[in-house]
Amino acid sequence: MKEQENKIKLLLVDDEEEFLVSSARALGRRGIDVSTANNGKKALQMIEVNNYDVIVLDVKMPGMDGDEVFRRIHKDLPDLPVILLTGHGSLPHAFESSKEGIFNYLNKPCDIEILADEVKQAAEYVKSHQEIEEKARDAVKSIELIRVLLVDDEIELLRSLKSVLQRRKMEVITVESGVKALEVLSERFIDVVVLDVKMPGMDGIKVLKRVKYEFPNIEVILLTGHPTVDTAMTGIKKGAFDYVVKPPEVDELIDTIHKAFQHRQENLIRQQQKIVEDIRKRYPE
Repeated sequence: MKEQENKIKLLLVDDEEEFLVSSARALGRRGIDVSTANNGKKALQMIEVNNYDVIVLDVKMPGMDGDEVFRRIHKDLPDLPVILLTGHGSLPHAFESSKEGIFNYLNKPCDIEILADEVKQAAEYVKSHQEIEEKARDAVKSIELIRVLLVDDEIELLRSLKSVLQRRKMEVITVESGVKALEVLSERFIDVVVLDVKMPGMDGIKVLKRVKYEFPNIEVILLTGHPTVDTAMTGIKKGAFDYVVKPPEVDELIDTIHKAFQHRQENLIRQQQKIVEDIRKRYPE
């Protein structure tokens, strides 16, 4: 009974019946508890009443395709890892803008050993990620101040945001250019940078590239006007944590800063764990 409880619970979703049956049997022989659904609607119904550790989802299905199924899963269960099966060799465009929640994708036909290994890795990743999140939340609670650098060429906006953030338990430094921002980062300890995309001289994207290269553990939130949302999305791909549209809604900005800070803490914990693991491998007891 205990062994059954420890098994990874997988939902395999595909409209090819032969693939479902053969894959479920093969994965079952490898210690995975497999449930199957032959369409997206059935899969969503099963997810509502059962707890799964991993979802393996075919992209191309009649009726409700994998795109829609993934979006619905991710909306309600953003931490549930999804492995995509595709016969097209690459992710569909619909998934390019939202890879969070997609653990990996595999081409069909897929070697069963590779699929089983990916499922096990996905389940292990979620378990370790939850532990890291818990440690990060504890670390966040123990820290008195979040150190924020505001970078914008609009002086009045800097003054108003600084005042608001200081009242929310944050230590705030403001600068009016990208060059000054890099100078501050080389001299001061900063957790999160809130950076305007459109500035004279060195613009926000150029500053972002320098920050992520020279100070990779610092999280960057981009501030963007409506005409530059596309530029902001380019920034996300280059390492920014998120973006907020100007003029920023105060509660949204504060919430985003807190999320960025927690993400930073999680990354630091992961790095510490890796160092410990490397030391143990080099100097086994």
